[in-house]
Order: sequence, then C-alpha cells, then structure tokens
Amino acid sequence: MTAKEFWEDFKNLEEGLRLDLDTVVEEKNFRTFSYLCNQLEDYCPGLTPNILAPEKGSNKSYVFTISCSGNRDLLLYVNRLVDVAPEMRHWEVKALVAGKIETDPKIMDEPFKCDGFSITPKDIRFTVYSWDPEKNIFDLLILLPLNLAKVGDNELENAFLTIFEELWGERFVGEKINCLFFTHNANFEDEFFNLEMLEACLNSFE
Repeated sequence: MTAKEFWEDFKNLEEGLRLDLDTVVEEKNFRTFSYLCNQLEDYCPGLTPNILAPEKGSNKSYVFTISCSGNRDLLLYVNRLVDVAPEMRHWEVKALVAGKIETDPKIMDEPFKCDGFSITPKDIRFTVYSWDPEKNIFDLLILLPLNLAKVGDNELENAFLTIFEELWGERFVGEKINCLFFTHNANFEDEFFNLEMLEACLNSFE
C-alpha cells in the first residue's frame, strides 16, 4: 500500500472512526480502529496510530498521531505519510508522539512503573559515552541507583527508551539515541549530569 492509497482509504473510514470514538465506552466498537491499524501496518510494518478525540462540544479536531515507537529506521515512512496527508475537516495529522517534559515538568518526579521495578527520572544521571558526528547519534552511559542493580540490561534499555519517549518524544529517541550502557559506579573521569539536561546536552553537539 502506498501513502496515497492509505489516505484515500482513510477518507472513506474517518466518519465511522469518529462515530466509534464518540460512542460511550460500554458500547464502543473497535472494528474501525482495528481496520486502521491493519491498513497502517500494510503501508509500513511497525507503525501504529494514536488518536486523541476532542472534548464533546468543542470545535477542536481529532488528532491522529502516527507512531513508530522510536524506531529510526521507520522515521522516513512516518514523515512521508504525514507529508502527503490531505487536508481533512475534522482531523489534524501529526508525525510521532511528542514528549511531555515541556508541558509537564513534574513528570521527572513521577516513578515509571516497569515489570518488577520502577524508575524515577530525577534519580538518574547520564554522560555521553560516544558520538557519531556524521549521523549525530549518541551512545549514553546511564548512572543508576542501587535499587536497580539486579535488573538486566535488556530490561533497562527497554524501560529507558520508553521513558525517553515519554519525556522528549519519539523523534528525539529515533534521531538521537543509538545505544545505552549502564553503571552503578560513578567514574571520576566521567562527568555525569541530571537526566533533565539530556536534550540540551545532546543538542549542544550540533
């Protein structure tokens, strides 16, 4: 399925999708949303829809955000799909889920619940492990509190990528973060920074 074909199909689908979204929870029919997911997967495997309905009685649009879960290999497909999106009366189409740190600074103080452990962003520090100036992507070394000592690196990486997406959004993760490494010991040769400084720090390399 091409990007143009996706939007032609979406225009035929969108009225039913809006009706489903406006229906009370107990009566909701998710067939149109499931169909939308399948069509997006047909265009590019790995993309998912995120739809926010406006408050009832408002004149605001439905927001259709196309997500790639921070996978940089799919950024091109997301951008292409959004670039050719038609103007639609009831819809605003966006590329990639935005971060929340600018609109909700308190999110740094809130623990992120994971399977068997939790991570509070304000307790985390980082340093730049390496930088690829051609691609402008980074490997990071994350300084962890001791309560995370028994958590495996794969679980930690998945958790932190999710946290980074929540804080700074999918585009930031997809374009800036390559690999994550973890330590519980601060090396005197490395200067670690509070996690809230991550975006400003990485942008300073440009």
